[in-house]
Amino acid sequence: MVGAMLLEVEGVLANTAPLRRAALHRALADDGVARDPADLASDDHTGHATREIVRRALLDHDLARDEGAITLIAHRADRYFDSLMHAGVSRAPGAREMLAASATRCRLALVTGLGRATVDSLLALAELEGAFEVIVAAENVAAAKPAPDAHRKAFERLRRRRTLDLLAAVALEPGAVGARAAHAAGIRCVVVGTAGDRRIADADAMIPSLAGYTPASLDALLSLRAAG
Repeated sequence: MVGAMLLEVEGVLANTAPLRRAALHRALADDGVARDPADLASDDHTGHATREIVRRALLDHDLARDEGAITLIAHRADRYFDSLMHAGVSRAPGAREMLAASATRCRLALVTGLGRATVDSLLALAELEGAFEVIVAAENVAAAKPAPDAHRKAFERLRRRRTLDLLAAVALEPGAVGARAAHAAGIRCVVVGTAGDRRIADADAMIPSLAGYTPASLDALLSLRAAG
């Protein structure tokens, strides 16, 4: 039975992708880097910390920047994202219902590449604050996803509070980056979202959204996939 869920907020609980793309486009433009928004839309940024997204965007243009410059661009992108977020952000389908169904059935942790201040604002705006026993944000780990650090830290924090078997933990991630991180930490992963016809290698199961799912139905899906 699923005893704990470790969730990414972006793409799983809230629809942030368009806002992140717009913020990144503006921050890069401020630094003289022109990227077509259509190109940014085709990139897979889900699960990446802002610094890593900036670094990848610069590499795509064969532009060298030192770590200080990357940090400054990332900070600008985060500020723009916060501004856009306060103008309006929507919960992902089924997010509230899943958290409500989980409240008395399993433990919840948030594992995200966003900074803690942004996470707190996003949860408040999406009316999801107070749902999580543990939150691991970007500044809480040395290495961002796909490194397993964040998932490991979240699991250890849960286990220190109360006994928890690793096999009872499930990560819910929006894409391949988070799935690799979860598997590297030894945690099963359900990828939430539309990945087209692509099968994500590190996903134990894939669902289009949280709508209609509960911890019990996720457990049944994972058991079915394991048996098949």
